[in-house]
Amino acid sequence: MKYKVCILAAGVGSRIGALSENVNKAILPINFKAVISHIIEKFSDDVEIVVAIGHKKETIIDYLNIAHPERKITYVEVDRFLGPGTGPGYSLFQCKSHLQCPFIFFAADTLVLEKIPEPDENWFGIAPVKETEKYCTVKIKNNLVYQLDDKIKTNNKFAFIGLAGVRDYLDFFEGLEKDKEIKSGEIQVSNGFNRLINNKLVPVGFTWFDTGTLENYKETNENFSGGGKEFDFSKSNEFIYFVNGKVVKYFSEKDIVEKRIIRSNYLKGLCPVVESKKGNFYSYKMIDGQVLYDVLDRQIVRDFLRWLKVNLWKDINLSEEEKEKFRKSCKEFYYDKTLERLKRFYEKTRIEDSWSNVNGVQIPPLKELLNKIDWNYLEEGTPVNFHGDLQFDNVLVTRNNLSNLNKFILLDWRHEFGKSLDFGDLYYDLAKLYGGTNISYKSIKKGEFSFDISGDSIYYDYKISNNLIEAREEYESFLTKHGFDLDKIRIITALIFLNMSPLHQEPFNLMLYFMGKNKLYYALNNLEMKKDVKK
Repeated sequence: MKYKVCILAAGVGSRIGALSENVNKAILPINFKAVISHIIEKFSDDVEIVVAIGHKKETIIDYLNIAHPERKITYVEVDRFLGPGTGPGYSLFQCKSHLQCPFIFFAADTLVLEKIPEPDENWFGIAPVKETEKYCTVKIKNNLVYQLDDKIKTNNKFAFIGLAGVRDYLDFFEGLEKDKEIKSGEIQVSNGFNRLINNKLVPVGFTWFDTGTLENYKETNENFSGGGKEFDFSKSNEFIYFVNGKVVKYFSEKDIVEKRIIRSNYLKGLCPVVESKKGNFYSYKMIDGQVLYDVLDRQIVRDFLRWLKVNLWKDINLSEEEKEKFRKSCKEFYYDKTLERLKRFYEKTRIEDSWSNVNGVQIPPLKELLNKIDWNYLEEGTPVNFHGDLQFDNVLVTRNNLSNLNKFILLDWRHEFGKSLDFGDLYYDLAKLYGGTNISYKSIKKGEFSFDISGDSIYYDYKISNNLIEAREEYESFLTKHGFDLDKIRIITALIFLNMSPLHQEPFNLMLYFMGKNKLYYALNNLEMKKDVKK
């Protein structure tokens, strides 16, 4: 039958907190796919989608233009989506002129597992609940809904899940228009469905996932990702999606998107080709392969390092003016950024910089360690084409069809080094890669680490595979063979961990801080001992 689907995505998503500050909740990723994509993919391509938009509307439009360009989507801008008298009933009524046929109503924070029935009858999606005050609940008799109780305490067992089929659309909108009663500060869609009770409203049970609150969103993500003890690496200013054979990246700052696309040209042939850009999004074709973390062995590490040296880390000759600019960029990147990030960490955690016992070793305050660093030594960078976030998770390994040899593709490249797009410090790439041989971010994401703090005593531990240990051995051998300064790499690696600390959630942020402090202490001690030997 011919029908449409109406997705209500105008609300501000206040129940989900900071995650909806930059985007509409409809495009929050669930298992690397936006909620709204999960909804749209429930329906065949010939079904028109009507989307009610309001809060952060551009993020919905831009995302759907990139992720689902083949779909017929009509956007209805809701003039009021915040304050008394707004709500789902108001938003749905705004879509009335586009819904002059049977339609399926879908709230943008609802996901279900089952196939969605067509609206060849009036049906009402329900699921069991314990606390009725939060929901519109139903009374059922003879497999028909005969009463709706909106957000009151009752003995009802089932609640409306924000999903319904509307066959009698004229009656529905008549009921919605006549009854504009405000409940919990909003006009509810139940005002229209009450009218359909007279026409027979059939309850349909679903396995329901509510993504509308922070707790439920995280739980839904865990369920759709296969469950397990995974550590939350999510950020509210950056998302990645895998949809329709594409990788779609979102950044809250458009400037990052623009610069990433420019940098992809400097990495031409080494990274995927960016095919589309809309607002805060860009996309490229998904490439078959495995991330380097998953296929690590000594030979593939040797191949990869040779590939980097030949294809990525090409020396760049700078003029005297460019050298001074580059030195300034190195200072801003290593010194200024470190102090700014540490300030954020201390403000966020209220941790005081003091003596601490880290894994049984007494370590002085971080300020003392930072004062021991020869910053001029770090600022003497080596300008090369760079990746900027070089770790095994950001490298895809494929096979050449003719030679059957490994082919490497760089993913998730950094948008700039300091303020420079065309070159960065080789030692930052070297240190990033070295950090990834010391700790497996893949294992961290699985929650395979432990951290404990009591007063000034700290203990941390994390899982590391034999393959990663062998990779570090191969890498250190490569660094020594080619005359790279391993002491410098170790100091920058420690600074990288410290810089990462305010960007993550507890307890990983605390572990990063004390691990960075620990590694900086050992790196500086090792450097001092070498200097003493030379004397």
